Amino acid sequence: MPSSLFHKQTRQDLLTIFSTSPLGTSPANMLDTFRTPGIQYISGAALKRFAWWIPQIVDATQNEQHLLTKTSAELRSVAEDGHIIIAVDTKRNHVVVGCIALWDLTGNHKRWSESFTTNPLAHWRELGTLWVHPDYRFHGKRHMPIADALYRRILADNQSENILATTTNLAAVHLGMRHGMQMIPFRTLPQNIHEATCVCPFEKTGVTNNMHCPLKDRSCYVRVPFPTWQRMGKPKRSTDIRLVQPS
Repeated sequence: MPSSLFHKQTRQDLLTIFSTSPLGTSPANMLDTFRTPGIQYISGAALKRFAWWIPQIVDATQNEQHLLTKTSAELRSVAEDGHIIIAVDTKRNHVVVGCIALWDLTGNHKRWSESFTTNPLAHWRELGTLWVHPDYRFHGKRHMPIADALYRRILADNQSENILATTTNLAAVHLGMRHGMQMIPFRTLPQNIHEATCVCPFEKTGVTNNMHCPLKDRSCYVRVPFPTWQRMGKPKRSTDIRLVQPS
């Protein structure tokens, strides 16, 4: 057996590969019955057939400071693509208490499968609209790890997708790291993806050209799932002590 398998980093990577796979996440998903009692996670055809959940998510994005506002049309579109998961409380008339989505960054997503074989990095999605009702957050009144459950499910279900996530919130960084997200410098992203994800307004960045945003890799971080990191050629990971020691 190759000695590299016993290298500390290699062992950690192998553990990440398994723990974030559909097989590896199945036990954790089953445990959610006890960790998030009464919460049902809904995606796919169930969301496409009904629209009762959409106004609740629109309202959440309008009232949550750190979320980009999403319209009903945008939510219907991402549901049609099968790239959104919502959490509902079955004990409270199925009120929506959480959601997570993958938003298309490159367009032409219906032709993605055709181009993947020639360029595995041609198409990307951005993980976003991660929201949990304040009462249901891990430190809220109901003390439930719903964000972890949503993160785990959407990453395991989309391992063939190239996904990135950006944030200025260290708690969100650590949440992603618990589910195998790899911290990388912005400069390692494909140029068009780098430009597509850096769309913050001047009021936040202080610059008119976001390629020169001073927040990057200092207070704004980018992370990708392990399969995406591998397809990128395993770029060097961040050594920022705040990032390598998740809470």
